[in-house]
Order: sequence, then structure tokens, then C-alpha cells
Amino acid sequence: MKTVEFSLEVVNKLQHHVQQQQRRLLVLLEGDPDWTLTAAQRWLADVQAQQVLWWSQRAPSGSWCLPPQRINHELGREACHGVFDYYSGANPDALAALAGTISAGGFLLLLAPSLQDWPDFADPYREKIAVEPGGTAAVGSGFLTRAAWVLRQQDCLVRWCQHQGLQLPKLPSLPVVRRQPDAQGCVTEDQRQALQAILRVAQGHRKRPLVLQADRGRGKSAVMGLAVRLLLAQGKRVLVTAPRPESVATLKRFAGDAQDGLQYQAPDQLLQRLPPADLLLVDEAAALSPNLLQRMLDHYSRTVLATTVAGYEGTGRGFVHRFQPHLQARFPGWRLCEMVEPIRWQQQDWLEQTLEQMLLLRASPLPSDSAGSAPLTLETFDYQCPAQQEARLQAVFELLVAAHYRTRPSDLRMLLDGGNLRVFLLCRGSQVLAVALVAQEGMLPADLATEIAQGRRRPHGQVLPQTLAVHGDQPQALQLPLWRVVRIAVQPQDQGEGLGSELLQRLQTLAQAEGVAALGSVFSGTAQVLRFWQQNGYLTLRVGYRPEVTTGGHSLLVLKSLCPESAPLLKAARTAFEADFPHQLLDTHRHLPADLVLAIMHQGQFTVAYYERDQVRLRRYLAGYAKYENVVASLWRCLWHGSARQGRLSLTPGRQLLVMKVMQGLSWADSVQPLGLSGIREAREQLRQAVADWLSPGPNQIPPSGDL
Repeated sequence: MKTVEFSLEVVNKLQHHVQQQQRRLLVLLEGDPDWTLTAAQRWLADVQAQQVLWWSQRAPSGSWCLPPQRINHELGREACHGVFDYYSGANPDALAALAGTISAGGFLLLLAPSLQDWPDFADPYREKIAVEPGGTAAVGSGFLTRAAWVLRQQDCLVRWCQHQGLQLPKLPSLPVVRRQPDAQGCVTEDQRQALQAILRVAQGHRKRPLVLQADRGRGKSAVMGLAVRLLLAQGKRVLVTAPRPESVATLKRFAGDAQDGLQYQAPDQLLQRLPPADLLLVDEAAALSPNLLQRMLDHYSRTVLATTVAGYEGTGRGFVHRFQPHLQARFPGWRLCEMVEPIRWQQQDWLEQTLEQMLLLRASPLPSDSAGSAPLTLETFDYQCPAQQEARLQAVFELLVAAHYRTRPSDLRMLLDGGNLRVFLLCRGSQVLAVALVAQEGMLPADLATEIAQGRRRPHGQVLPQTLAVHGDQPQALQLPLWRVVRIAVQPQDQGEGLGSELLQRLQTLAQAEGVAALGSVFSGTAQVLRFWQQNGYLTLRVGYRPEVTTGGHSLLVLKSLCPESAPLLKAARTAFEADFPHQLLDTHRHLPADLVLAIMHQGQFTVAYYERDQVRLRRYLAGYAKYENVVASLWRCLWHGSARQGRLSLTPGRQLLVMKVMQGLSWADSVQPLGLSGIREAREQLRQAVADWLSPGPNQIPPSGDL
């Protein structure tokens, strides 16, 4: 780097080169808060305010700003330059989101202290991740320490230091591909191939879904918009869904005037209403759970799933590992279309390369070793020195990415800095086989525990004790030491080998040795995941009332007592849950998936009274002498009374109908449509047969193991 005096002439000359290269560049402004803000304004003196997107609470009046609570609000729009202010909080998701809006030839100005001061920087974002009772004092500095280490290694960035002048890099001259849109609006060969692939789905054979996979800035949302424009002109009905309405802004823009005929549905609303469509487009599919996507594919015969492989929406690498096997099994004619060439900037973009390293958007697993016979070991990962632990960090983060439906840059910050978070690894030799993120909760001061129990405080974190206290009427949980498994992940190629259970058992042994009262978890519930926890002795204590928008699943709380002090709490909470759940299914939980309901029933001792007159009514019903409406109350009591002896039941269409119609009280119409039955008459016949099967003394069918 060479050091020069700052002037707008220097800035303009640098920008001219960056624009010629059609790439983007990071500019690091290092100094105290006032100086960095003034320096940013001087750097952008010749730029119109509406061309610069700010992440800052100190942005000049009238600036275009990224809203703090809606960092994806500007998704789909482009900025000439961006300003990211560390003095307003080093939010990794916001940094990635802001960078994604900057077009070719633009700068990202990063306002921050001197790099050497980053490990001790009092970052305001600590307030967002701090957990009581430790507070911000317990939040680590690993993320910023590592970020400074990464930036020191970059050759292609500008550093303007308050006391050292402006340091300019020697930027290489790289190939530049000039692009012009063709007659259909495509500007790369990748886009042209993707457009034809989408049209083939809409016009070709049924049940052959397309997966459109790309990094950010490759034009996948744009090409879907171009396809929508063509299909709507042909009279096709096109539905689009995404985690948020803002996610489809680019798609709508490229659909042009045709977007008036495009229907957007939130994922949960889509699956409740199931409106007719000739084509369903799912944008940012990696941010939705596999269970939600499976239900969409089961209903809609022509579907395109678009996913970002590396980005702030939630990564698509987990989607690749977890969901494509389902596609192969259910839809062998599915296709994958990958878009590699960037559109909004050139390949080897300097800003993209820097942020990929800084935010681990392209983490790498550790290479396999030859220690196949080495014993399994439980290790604690305590990140200290970037240079020595970078390879292990990348292996851990890549595993979390591959095994989870959604992993964001902020998860990296929590992994490195979470004040109450511990990271445990199950290893064989140097190979990381499984990872668990565990939050240490409980042990709250008496005054804070009292305020929480009275509903006057709800501090961030402390999920297990607060849920047990507020929803489970067990305030004593607030002062017990509890461990919550935030995530548990196993290498995709090693799943089904019992490693998840092995890691959980070793965590339990360690927790008992450290005096932990109970071990539990809160997760988006599916029958398969719940079976994993049940097989390891955990009891369900709560089902969330509302489905999550991105997963479509209700949260489940499971817990296992590890000492005599927590056993009464667990028993009381479970007794209350078993008393309430049958009634909740008729109201707040009417739309829980039937397989999840059966999985919950398998483990319970649900106390519902059952009378002799109910037996008489059921015999008449099974003989065909009584209608369903005359025996529904007796049937409801019978199913719950016999739930414990049923064991873990497989999900047949008849049992699904039993759950939906009898246990959840859905209408005949709402029960017929999801099962694909011809009408109410067929549903009545299937229901009677399902009741007979339920009451038969034959052996129960056991579904596949839910182990990780």
C-alpha cells in the first residue's frame, strides 16, 4: 500500500478505476466516532444522498438508511455506495445485507476504531446478544478480533486512518465481461439457461421440480421475474412465496407490468389456503424448513425452488445437503440449475471476497484424516487465536451450515461471542463429527426471577427457565442451573449412525458433573426431530401457539431432569401439559401436523375419562348403525383414553384423518382436501375403518428412527 494525502481528486481517480473494473471495494475509515463520520461525508461529497445506503444511527439528516429492525427492507434495490457504522453496532447480518445492495463500481465505507483496538471495542451490538445476569460484560470479543485479523490480510481494500493518512492498495487489472440484455432480458448464459429451465417446468411434465441455485448477485430473482412476465402473458396462474414480501421485490421488478397478475402468499398462509396455480415459485427456499418445502411440493405439481448458496438470507448449503435427498427419493426427475456468473458485479469482486472470509460465507470443512478407529472424544471449542484456530472454526461453522435449514452471519457472532454459550464437539482424531451449541441458563437473581414470574420483565435469552416459569407455571425453574441445546448437528454423511445421541449422552454426563439441574431444548417441531429427543428420554412440556413464518412449524420445548431438585418441576409441568394438550388440539393447535400429534401422544399418559356408554356407542358406530356426529364425543374420549397403549404409530391416511377430524375438530371439507379424498362420503368410510384399526389389538407399526 502507498500512503497519500486525502483529496476528492484521489477518490475520483480510485473510483474511476473501480468502475472500469466493474467491481466493488471496501474502504476502512479508522478513528474516533466524530472523525469517521466526517471522513465518510468528505469521501462522499460528490455523491447524491439518495445513492448512498447507510447503516448508522448517526447518518446525516435526509439520508437513505437501512432500518435497524428490518435489515432486509431494502432487498431488491441497488445503491451506488454504502456506509456501515460500527459505532452504531457491528451487526453481521446488516453488514452482509448492506453490501448486497452495492452495485459495481461502488464503495462500502466501514466506520470503526483502529484495527488494533477492535478486540476492546465497546460495540453497541453487544446489547443485542447479552443475556442476563451476565449482561454485556459477559459478551466476548472473538468476532471483532477475528474480523480485524481477516482485514489485515486483505490486499484489496483502502485504509484511511485518523493519524496515519490514506493508504491505497495496488488494485490488479482483471478481466471485465461487458453484458447486454437479449430480447427476453437475460444478460448472461446462466440466466438464459435458467429461464428455459423455468419455462420447461411450467409447460413440461408434472412432478419435476427445479432447484435454481446461485450466490447473491447472480440474477436468480431477476430471471424468475422474466419468466413470470412470459408465463402471465400466456394466461398461466403463477404463485410466489418467500420468507418475507421484501424477498420478491427484484422478482416483481423484472416481471414489469405483468406483476399485477402475480399472487404472493406467505409460506404459512399458502399452505393453509392452497390456492390453485399452474406454477409455484419459492424464492429464498433455503430460509424455509425442509418440512415446509415438502408440503409445497406434495401439493403443487410444478414448482421452482430458488436458493442462495452463500448470503445473509440464510445459506443454501444446508439446503443442498438436507433437502436434495428428499427430492431424489420423491421426485427422481427433478433438475438442478446453477448460476455462477455474477451480474451486478464481475467475478473476483474485491468486496465479495473480503466479506466471504470475514463472515465465513464460504467456510471449508476440515479434511478427513485416517483415524477411523480412533475413540470418540468430547471437546470444548473455546475460540481464542484466529491464526491457530481458523481451520477448526471453519469446520464447525460449515457443519452448522450444512445441518441446519438456516444459518446467518449473526450465528457466527453468537458462536464466537455469546456470553452464556458453550460449543461442544464430538470428534474422532482431528475430524469434527458433530457439534452442539449449549446455552447456560437459569440461576437468576431472586429480584429478577420475581419480576419475570409476575410478568413485569422478559429479558433476552433465558428461554428454558422463562418458558417454564411463564407458560408452565414453574417459577422455581428461574433459579435452577439449566442447559439448553440451541443446536445439535451431525456431519451429513454420518447421520443415522447414532452420533447425535452419543453427543447428547456425553453432554448429559458433563452437565451432571457440573451440577446442572436439567437439560432441554426448544426447536421448530417435526415428528422426526421430536422422535430423536424422545428416544433420548426427553419429555415434551410445551407446544408453541403460533407456527413460525419461515419453518411453518410450532416450537416444542423438551426437558430431561438430571437431579432430584428438578424432578418435581418436570413432573408438574408434564402433568399440566398432558391435561391441557387434548383440549388445545381443538383450538390453538388445530393445524398441528398429524404425525407430530401422534408422536406427542406416543409418550403421554393423557388423562381423559372414558365411560361404559362410550363403548356401546362405538360398537354401534363400527357396525354402521350410528353416524359419526352421534358418537364424536365418545370417539374423542376413546382415542385419548387409549393413546398410551398405541405406542408410536405410523402415519397412515386413516390415522391422519382421525387426528384432523376427531382430535382437532376440523370440518369435513378441511379434512378431505389435504388427503386428496373424493368427498365427504369417502372420508366417512375411511374414518370408520381407521377407528376399527385404532381399536384392533394387532401390533403397532414403528416408523424409521429419528436419530441424528
